[in-house]
Amino acid sequence: KDKAYHEPIYNIRIQQDGGFAQVWADYAFYTGKDFHHCGVDTFQLIRETGGWKIIYLADTRRKAGCVIPASVSKQYSH
Repeated sequence: KDKAYHEPIYNIRIQQDGGFAQVWADYAFYTGKDFHHCGVDTFQLIRETGGWKIIYLADTRRKAGCVIPASVSKQYSH
């Protein structure tokens, strides 16, 4: 591709019960330096002998109402 994809995550929240965990994080998606959309990423993980493994992931997507931290938007946008 001519433009790199970037999906920085922020506002990361983790919940864990033994060998099961869930990660919930806001994200912004950029193609090159152009903002495309934002949303929430969720990951469900299990702990195995070799470490944590993602067993499920899902995301939402929207173009309006995005509250992106200045540290993220400065790094990835125009």
